[in-house]
This record gives sequence, structure tokens and C-alpha cells, in this order.
Amino acid sequence: GQEIKVLANIGSREDALLASDNGAEGVGLYRLEKLFLSKKSLPTTEELAQELEDTMTILEGMPVTIRLLDVGGDKVLPSIDSPTETNPALGRRGIRLLLSFEELLDTQLRVLLHLSQRYDIRVLAPMVTVAKDMALLRGFIEDTAKELGCPVPPLGAMIETPAAALCAKEISRYADFFSFGTNDLTQYTMAAGRENSYVANYFVENHPAVLRLMQLAIEGASDLPFEVCGELASSIESLPKLLERGIRQLSVAPLAVPIVKEGIRRLSLKQC
Repeated sequence: GQEIKVLANIGSREDALLASDNGAEGVGLYRLEKLFLSKKSLPTTEELAQELEDTMTILEGMPVTIRLLDVGGDKVLPSIDSPTETNPALGRRGIRLLLSFEELLDTQLRVLLHLSQRYDIRVLAPMVTVAKDMALLRGFIEDTAKELGCPVPPLGAMIETPAAALCAKEISRYADFFSFGTNDLTQYTMAAGRENSYVANYFVENHPAVLRLMQLAIEGASDLPFEVCGELASSIESLPKLLERGIRQLSVAPLAVPIVKEGIRRLSLKQC
């Protein structure tokens, strides 16, 4: 008697076609990084709008969550002058970098607001750690929407750090929904790099510490919906643990959509 939605993580038009062919009910995470990292200069508003429009036509009628550009850390954007950091994983990335480069943020917001008038779009903020940053972003998008004369689409926050999980209640004052990025949440909780083979045995996405943080976030902001878009969402053995915590929306790689759907069909919430 419960509907569990399975959506897809995409980063290109080709991914969108795969998602549609594999029965995704929408897009839970549209990554913009590929569009930006492939260019030597920042895309103009027109260029970004055209690229997104080409993909959105495939997804017309579906809900699509577009994450604002998540660079910094291990993803260096060649088109902006950002100094090298000694510890980039703990540096200026995600929302921190966007708030430092308002032109970069403004371009994305204008395009997404324009597209939201035709498509079912939600906007997702990456690497939120404190409520203040989310408040600033909310102010930017509301001001831009007022200038353009259009409504503000739902605005969500990624829960990717212990700080965000533990302060979900405070962040929820400026958010309409939350999305667990379990890859980074595991990395920062377990102090183990995602791609560091030397500590691979410590990178355990369904570790009790990670699941406990997710539970605390859900309890702290129980009035808002939560979804999962990290690798944990496609772990069949972890599905009961996610569903019993109230997760009703999962976003996975396009090819994993039918596998996860079948895994869900084999479960009952009583088992969870």
C-alpha cells in the first residue's frame, strides 16, 4: 500500500534517454558538472539553457531535480580563478564556492527559473553544511524569481555531512526537501576517501554511524520529504533499512532502475 518512487541520476542527454528506456519515474539528481567541465570558459545563459532544454524535452512530464553546480574539492573548474587548497575535500566546494562566485550562481538560477515555467523542476543545493548558506541561497533565488516575474520552484538541500544531518531542523527553515548524498556522507562520517584504496575497508555506506545520522536528520526535519541519491540507494541489501526510516524516493544510475524496482517489489514494509 506504499508507493516507492525510483528515479535516475543523470548528467547528460544520453543518460536521460537511458533513464527513460529503463523505466525511471523522473530524475532525482541531474548533475551539471559535465556541462561546465567540458568548456574552457563559463557557459553563457543561452548556452546552458540550450543544453538543458535538449535534455528536458526527453523528460517532459517527469519531475526533475537539478543540482546546482557541485565543483571544488576534486573537481576543478578551469574557467574560474580559484586558488589551490591544501585540503580540497574540506575546502570551498558546492554551495560554498557558488556563494563566492555570484555570476556563476546567477547564470544557473536564471536558466533553471526559466525552464521551471515549462517543466517540473526542483533545484538542489550541493554540500550544505550550515543553515546560513541555505538562507543566502534562498534569498538569491527569491530575488531572481521576483526580477523575472516567476514563481520559485521547490528548493532542496543535500545532506552530505554530519553537520548537515545534525542540523537538518535548522536548515529546513530554508528548504522544501532534502536529498541524502550518501557517497559524501559516508566519506565525511567515516573519515575515508571515496576513491582511496588504502582505506576502502572503512568506506562502508551502510555503516551504523551513517544510518544513524540519516535517522537523526529525518527525525529533526520530519515535516519535509527525504530522498536518497547516493550509491546506497541502489544497494538491494540496504533497501529495508532505508524504507524503515521512511524513505519513499530513491534515485539511482539509469541501468539500476529496474533492478531496484524488482528489489522493492520483493519486500513488504512489515519485513522492514
